[in-house]
Amino acid sequence: MKFCFFGYDHSFDVMKRLIDDGHELLHAYSFKCDGIYSFNKDLEIYCQQNAIPFTIGKITPEDISDLIHNECQLFLVCGYSHKIPPIDESKAYGINIHPTLLPRARGRMPQPYIILDEPEAAGFTMHKLTQDYDAGDILFQLPIPVDETTDIETLAARIAIHIPKHASTVIKDLENYWNNAAPQDHDNSSYYDEPDAKLRKLYWNEDVDSLLLKKRAYGRFGVFASITNQFGESQNLAVFQFNGWKEEHDHEAGTLIRSFPREITIAVKDGYICLQDFTAIP
Repeated sequence: MKFCFFGYDHSFDVMKRLIDDGHELLHAYSFKCDGIYSFNKDLEIYCQQNAIPFTIGKITPEDISDLIHNECQLFLVCGYSHKIPPIDESKAYGINIHPTLLPRARGRMPQPYIILDEPEAAGFTMHKLTQDYDAGDILFQLPIPVDETTDIETLAARIAIHIPKHASTVIKDLENYWNNAAPQDHDNSSYYDEPDAKLRKLYWNEDVDSLLLKKRAYGRFGVFASITNQFGESQNLAVFQFNGWKEEHDHEAGTLIRSFPREITIAVKDGYICLQDFTAIP
């Protein structure tokens, strides 16, 4: 089957599995990555080495028509920040792979909310592309268990290692999966916006468990914190790693206990938080 792929390095294994299965990649699309949390260099290098057209940016309706004219049968999306124009189902399949169990946790970055609010929605869904995000009929779903040790990186990794195998299975029998796709229960859907700075902030009047839950939810994506340093100056920090423990104390929440270049300890409601990897925000 000839296909067009939309993704980035995190989903590279999905594209490569389909190629290894004998499918022909006509074109790969990606988006501008920040080189911190998202990357597409591996995808770009692979395409260059194999003379496959590679585009960073939006695909247009004209591009869709040209690909279909060149016998593209499948448009597969697995992490792409731009909307896909309509695809005529009589001419080609359009599929998106979403990292939750739809219709729960729709949205661009739902994984933190899975950790925070909806662990029962952890997993991934292959569904038909529609002009409404994450709303198409479901071809396949796989739940992923989440427990008190699961963080966002672990959840993403557990999902990522399962997608290539199951995408391969679905696409080998795509007509059958497509014809038997189940409509989503839109009345039972949930949607989350990409977490903003307010949601990602550490508030020192919270308890240790609540703060450590944010650690699991945001991981190396980072959270924000405000402190008053040993000179009485207010500082805003981006924090990428921290830990904490419960302990009775008589400090006011937010009190700076210790401060070193690579370690800051803050009193919180029922214990202490130790910031371990952080940088000052100008």
